[in-house]
Amino acid sequence: MTGPIFGNPTLPFDPPVNYDQTTGLYNGQTLLQLLESGVPALQISAATIGAEAGQRPPTDVNITVYSKSYQAIGTLNDYISLEVIFPRNRVGTATIVLKGTEPLHDVLVNCWVTVVPITINIGSLRWSGRVWRAHDQMKEGIETLTLECKDDYSFLDHIMCWPNFLLPIEFQFPTRALYIGPAVTCIKTLIAEQAFRLQSGIWELVNNLGGLDFQWTAWIGTLLEAHKNHGRPNLREMLTTPIVVVPTNPIFDTSQWVSFSGRMDKCSTLIEQVATDLGLVVTCNLWVPGDPQPAGMDIPLNWPTIVVDVRDRSNVTGPTGTFLDGILRDVLDLNNSIFGNILKPFLNPGNKYAPPGINVAPRLGVNFVTPWTVFTDHPRSGLREYDVTFQHPQCHTVIGGGKSPQWINDLINLTLEWIVDAIEIAVGFTGIPSDFLDGTLDDVILAFQQIENGHRRIELGPFAWPEYFAQTGSSAYTLDEWFALQGAMWDTRGFPMFSLKFDNGFPYQCGVDIFPGMLVSFARRGQVYTDYVDSFTFHDSRKDRAKVDMVVGDILPLQNPIVKLQRKLTEFEEAFQIITMSTN
Repeated sequence: MTGPIFGNPTLPFDPPVNYDQTTGLYNGQTLLQLLESGVPALQISAATIGAEAGQRPPTDVNITVYSKSYQAIGTLNDYISLEVIFPRNRVGTATIVLKGTEPLHDVLVNCWVTVVPITINIGSLRWSGRVWRAHDQMKEGIETLTLECKDDYSFLDHIMCWPNFLLPIEFQFPTRALYIGPAVTCIKTLIAEQAFRLQSGIWELVNNLGGLDFQWTAWIGTLLEAHKNHGRPNLREMLTTPIVVVPTNPIFDTSQWVSFSGRMDKCSTLIEQVATDLGLVVTCNLWVPGDPQPAGMDIPLNWPTIVVDVRDRSNVTGPTGTFLDGILRDVLDLNNSIFGNILKPFLNPGNKYAPPGINVAPRLGVNFVTPWTVFTDHPRSGLREYDVTFQHPQCHTVIGGGKSPQWINDLINLTLEWIVDAIEIAVGFTGIPSDFLDGTLDDVILAFQQIENGHRRIELGPFAWPEYFAQTGSSAYTLDEWFALQGAMWDTRGFPMFSLKFDNGFPYQCGVDIFPGMLVSFARRGQVYTDYVDSFTFHDSRKDRAKVDMVVGDILPLQNPIVKLQRKLTEFEEAFQIITMSTN
C-alpha cells in the first residue's frame, strides 16, 4: 500500500478505494460499510486502511486567521500546542499556544478592538470561532502568545429573544414570545425570527432613539455594514449574513412536541433544556465560498455565513414520518409512566432494546434504531480508557410532601371555626375569635404521600434500603407532587453509566463517523450500553501528536421521561396562560 491514510490512498486492489477529502468517505462509504460490503477486494482495502489508521492518526491540522469580514490573512501552523473541544449544545473552546515571535501577533491581539475569526481544520472536521482572549506572556525568559477562542455557537449566547421580533423595542406585545409545536421547528423558528430582526435592520432607527446621544451611525448601522462588507445593501445578503437557519418543513418534523416562551432571554438558554431532553443537536457551522451549499437551503449562499441547523439524534422512528410521530412518542412516555411495565408485553412483545429513558412500542410503529457506531472491550478496539459505573438503587419506596392540599387545610379551619362558634353559643359566652384555632391542624391530614415500586422491591430482596424522602416542595396528593415522586423514584433507581476515550481513526474517526450529540454504543461482557457523545477534545503538541479524548455521556443518569413530560405540561400551561392573558 502506498499513499497516506488521510490523503488519497492508492491500493493495489481492484476496484480501487479513493478517499474524498470533502466528505471523509472512501468510495462514498465509511470504512465499516466497506468492511461489510461482501466484496473481498474492498474488505481487504478497508482492513488495510484501518490498520494504517491505527498507526497514523490524522495530523493534517490547519489553522487560518481571517479579517472581520472573513478574508484570509494567514495561518498559525507553527504552534507550540493546540487543544480543541467539540461539545454538544454548548459553546466549544480552543486554546492555541504560539511563540512570542508569531508574525500575526499584532492581528491576534487586536481582538480587544475587532472580531478576529479563526478556523481549525482537522481532517474533515472544521472548528470555527473567534479569538476571545489573547495572553501576551513571558515566563522564565520565554515569550508566548496564548489564544483562548470560542466557537460560533456563542452567537446564541448573545442573541436575545424579543417578545415580538416584528415590533420596536419601545412597544413589545404580547409580553412573551411563544413557541408550540415539534421541537426542531420551534428552535429553528426562534433563531430565524431573531436573526431576521437583527439582520434586516427593521425598526433600527426607532429602537436606537432611546440612546438620546444622536449617533446617526447607529440608526442605519445594518445598511452601512451591508454596504461596506458586501459592496451594496443587497436585501438577500443582509438577511442571510451572518446567520442563516436551514429551513424545516413542520409537517415532516418528527421530533417531539414542546412549548416554551421567552422574554429577553438568551436563545441558548431557551433551547438548552429542550435540546437536552429530546436528544437534539444544535449546530452553528461556518460556510465559506468553495464549500458545498448546505443541504436543504432554498437560496444559495455567496458570502461567509454561520449556518444554524437542528437535528434529532434520538434514533427513535415513528410510523408516519410526520409531526404526528412526536405526539405519539409523548403519549407513549405518559402511558409507560402511568402503567409502568404492565403495557410492555403488548407494546414491545419482543423486548426490543432501547436505552434507559427511551420508550419504544414496535406494535405502534415507534422503534429505536441502534447506532451503528459500537465500541467493544476488545484489546484492539482502539479504546484507551473506559469507565462503566454501576449505581445501586437507593430505595423501593419514595415519600414526599409535607404540606396538605390547601382545600384540606381550609376545610379543617372552617370546621374548627364552626366548633368554636357552636361552643360559644352552647355556653352563652362570647369574645373568643372564631379563627382562634386556625392553623393548629394545618398540614396534618393528607400531608405526606408515598409510592412504592413493587418490582424493584422484589428484585432487591428483604435487605433492600426501604425508604427515601424527596424534598419536592409540593403539597401531597396533587398532580405536581405525583410528577415529583415519579421523578424521585427514577432518580433513586439502579443504573449503569459509562465514558470512553479512544484513538481517533481507530476504527472510528471524529467528524466522519462520530459527531457531538450522536448516540454510540459500548458492548462489554455481553451487555450493550448506549449514550450520547457529550464532547470530544483534540490535543496536538510537539510532544504528543493528534490525540482525541471523547466523553460518551456526562457521568450523570438519564432523566425520567415523565419528568421531561412534566416540564412540557408546565410549559403548555404557561403557553395557555400567555394566549388567554391570564395569570393563574
